[in-house]
Amino acid sequence: MEIMHFTNGINPLVMEESIKLAVSEAPAMVATVVDGDSPLLPLAEAEVEAMLRNSLRMVGAGIRQPVDGVMEDLRVGIIAAVDDEAEQPCLAGFIQYKPRLRTERTATIGYAAVAPAYRGQGIFKKMLNELKAHYPILGLDCSLELVPMYERLGFRPEKRQGAHVGMATAPLAGTTWGQGQEFLDNHPPYQRAKERIRTTLGKATRDAYAKRDADTRKRIEEINAFLQLRADEERERAKASRAYFEDGCACIHTDKTLQPCRPDMPDAEAVAFYEQNCKCSRNYV
Repeated sequence: MEIMHFTNGINPLVMEESIKLAVSEAPAMVATVVDGDSPLLPLAEAEVEAMLRNSLRMVGAGIRQPVDGVMEDLRVGIIAAVDDEAEQPCLAGFIQYKPRLRTERTATIGYAAVAPAYRGQGIFKKMLNELKAHYPILGLDCSLELVPMYERLGFRPEKRQGAHVGMATAPLAGTTWGQGQEFLDNHPPYQRAKERIRTTLGKATRDAYAKRDADTRKRIEEINAFLQLRADEERERAKASRAYFEDGCACIHTDKTLQPCRPDMPDAEAVAFYEQNCKCSRNYV
């Protein structure tokens, strides 16, 4: 298995195979709820194809555009896992990413997938490690079902992004960039996908969109409840960790080398201070 990192141009076959793989996983790639049997699946597939193709065309293209009134270098990279031991080399997976603007060594993952035949072999982790070697701080968004997998890879849930969960390996600095709905609405293949849906469904078109929107609202409620639960758990964990230090830290109570934090300091900040400065055997792990 060869891990290839493209930043100055991209192999055309890798580009096309990455798009094909991403489109086959379209329901997990879009920020609305579209099932594999939804009549709106072609629209989700057209969205993924348009967005990813636009990004991959920018790999090594040296594009400068204004972002929030400031001219910026817009860079895109892709890491591909290629099975070079197969009879014909084939794409096993990819990660497309964008370095974030106005910061260093921080990137946002856009699209990523591993082909079904190669899952469970640690290929995604190998690609991710290659990316982390250049950008140790990473952000992404994923479906609620994929959160546990990304947590095992070092990401933490941070916020809701559409009907996805925004995750990061550490607090994200800088800003990201990309195309939005206006780009899609003016993209001919996306327009044609909408027209085909209208032609196929006729009067049922409105019902299909209404179901998608209702399913998306339900998923958003689930994500908000999940994030609230995680926030509550974090607060309780920080409270218990602070008490762990302040009730039995020898640096505070015996050696007197450490002053307890102010009572009004947030628990998470107090714990971070104790973890950094406590030297006794009760250091929290």
